[in-house]
Amino acid sequence: MANPSARLRANPCHLPGYQIERILGHGGMGTVFLARQISLDRLVALKVMSRNWAEDPVFVARFTREAYAAALLNHPNVVQIYDIGESGGIRYFSMEYVPGRTLAEVIRRDGKLAPETAVAYIVQAARGLQHAHERGMIHRDVKPDNLLVTEQGVVKVADLGLVKTPESSLPQPERLIPESSDSRIGLASLPLGMTGHRIALGTPAYMAPEQCRNAAEVDHRADIYSLGCTLYALVTGRPPYEGESAVELMSHHAYTPLIPPEQISSRVPKELSAIIQKMMAKEADERYQSMAEVVRVLEDWLGVHHAGRFTPSDKDIERIERYARTFHTAPTALLRQRVVHWYLMVCLLAAVLMMFFGRLDWTFGLAGMILHSAGLYFILTGVAHRSYLFRRVNQFLIGLSLGDWLVGLAGVALFSILLWGLGLLWVWTGFGLIGAALAIGLRYGLDRAIDQERYVPVAKCQRLLQRMRITGASEEELQLFVAKYSGKHWEEFFEAIFGYEAKMRTRTLLLRAGNVGEREKFASWREPIINLIDRVEKERRARRERELLERVEQARLVAEGVTEHAARAQAIATADALVHRAEHLRAANAREIPPSLQEYQVLVASGQAPSLATTLASTTTRRESMFKILWIVSGIGLISLCTLWAAQNLLFLRNSAPGEIVSDGLLSMSLNHAWKPLHVSGLPVEFTRWFDSWNVGIAGLLLILSRHSRHVGPALLVLLGVIIIAFGHHLGIRSFDPIRSHHVGLMLGIALVLIGMRFDR
Repeated sequence: MANPSARLRANPCHLPGYQIERILGHGGMGTVFLARQISLDRLVALKVMSRNWAEDPVFVARFTREAYAAALLNHPNVVQIYDIGESGGIRYFSMEYVPGRTLAEVIRRDGKLAPETAVAYIVQAARGLQHAHERGMIHRDVKPDNLLVTEQGVVKVADLGLVKTPESSLPQPERLIPESSDSRIGLASLPLGMTGHRIALGTPAYMAPEQCRNAAEVDHRADIYSLGCTLYALVTGRPPYEGESAVELMSHHAYTPLIPPEQISSRVPKELSAIIQKMMAKEADERYQSMAEVVRVLEDWLGVHHAGRFTPSDKDIERIERYARTFHTAPTALLRQRVVHWYLMVCLLAAVLMMFFGRLDWTFGLAGMILHSAGLYFILTGVAHRSYLFRRVNQFLIGLSLGDWLVGLAGVALFSILLWGLGLLWVWTGFGLIGAALAIGLRYGLDRAIDQERYVPVAKCQRLLQRMRITGASEEELQLFVAKYSGKHWEEFFEAIFGYEAKMRTRTLLLRAGNVGEREKFASWREPIINLIDRVEKERRARRERELLERVEQARLVAEGVTEHAARAQAIATADALVHRAEHLRAANAREIPPSLQEYQVLVASGQAPSLATTLASTTTRRESMFKILWIVSGIGLISLCTLWAAQNLLFLRNSAPGEIVSDGLLSMSLNHAWKPLHVSGLPVEFTRWFDSWNVGIAGLLLILSRHSRHVGPALLVLLGVIIIAFGHHLGIRSFDPIRSHHVGLMLGIALVLIGMRFDR
């Protein structure tokens, strides 16, 4: 039988769902490819297990468990594992592809680093490892090759496929030979002679003494030792120990006294040298006892935290505010906003009005124009920018079954037949072509200019954040910093820098903190669509992962001599336990609040810091005040004229038909009685004849209630609704028995007013 990895290298298209572009590295465990995940249109590092290991059920079960556990880690300083799968005998998992360099490459190119820069890199790695340790996972192979630095200066811990988890009760494989190093994925490297049942996984040049003796007894403090070795290499330009063989290196780690880094490089301060030596103590009890303590000590040495929380300088705050303001006030962006707003308003209003004026063909045509323009613009923008929503919709569509596609195509065909039967097909198509042309014009006429205008503030902000990372600021703190000081329209600017998922996490944290001030959501219409897709994809992934876990656990148990029936039952129970723990961990991650935000909550509650409600609350301008006054005065005027009209008609009815009000009731009269128009001496009849129903008073009342309108578009929509309520029956709105034209205008106008008030909110 052919080797699956060799077959994959010869014909990469054999792995469904991925388009393999090139090999990143390969070794004893398998091959790692740079691949494009088709459903989400993103680059991933795809690790494919070699045939030797893929045919070992014990190793496959252990490997799948630990990869599944590592996939639960979600932290800015950890390389994310996306998916675990098996297809045609090929076992693989995909993980985040990180363009950039490893710290090993940084050392080879630049030599020893400035102590401040080295510590800033290591403290980021320590935060990622702390996240793993708090969830019961140990890396066991921390070294410069496994620490990646992105182009934005973010350090990510890679190669968590060798983690040790509490569930890893399976025996260690005796033939494991990790892969050679690669600059994009940080694959572990080991001399080929490093084998044996009790030998710890890892790299001898950075291995803790207890890890050299017995792999089964290491805990999270082994990662602290290896991270100290990495920091030692960064500040001195060389590893702490050197030797001709793995055994010699491990002997040095276990017994040879460490040369203080300050004696190798005079630039290393004594305080930092002492920190490194404590991290690399021979006995685990003499080191720092948690990665959280390491993070705190390194942050204190950098001086990035004061009074227990991240404190950006006033100059940095001013820069973020300026960048966000420049981003939002880009001239072409404001023009596009007005164009889209008025386009939708005019089309919707025209469609509704045409319906009430009896032109259903135009109503359908305008609806088709809106749908065609929105759909094509979504596709053009998604392809150009690879937007998050476009990629998720693409993932959802690719995941549909053949039956789902047939149902969808049948629905389109039936809709087309319906339009043809009603004689509206060509109207729908013609208006649709107009909408498509408008979408193309918007995309290539305005969006390109917007991209150019906004590139500068985004690039400047990213450079500022990169500089702040070098000084030790964490990703969570930087994200909260940008969100807090980008104004109430922070979301679009934030999303351009950190992405949609980071924006949603940060919004949740701000809401959880309370006192976040007045915040405007950007494109909130996307969220219900994405949430629906998330629910579907969550069910698909959970079903796929559960089936995979059951298969590998059952194969392991059968290989160990358990009967098929018993293995099946035990595998189901094991898979249930792993999935249950994963759900619990994901829920805990969702509830977690970063320490910087906890500190902010305390400061706000104690009154030591101003709340964002104070710093971000919008002020009412003089023009807005005048607008509200005019709005209220107009409403009072309509109510007054309606009251005068009602008094005249009731007096007329009382004099001409006594008892009619009592016997018939006002509702019956409003349906059956012909009301007289308002008559005011001194005013022309052409003016007063418009005031001839209760609609005028209702319009005035709604005008007063909507006085808080803050945006021009919704305010005009409310105004149009008020006009239709009060005077629509004079403008040609049709009626149908027993409903009169002013009742139709009342219903249509109220709908428009409510829509306008909703849009304004």
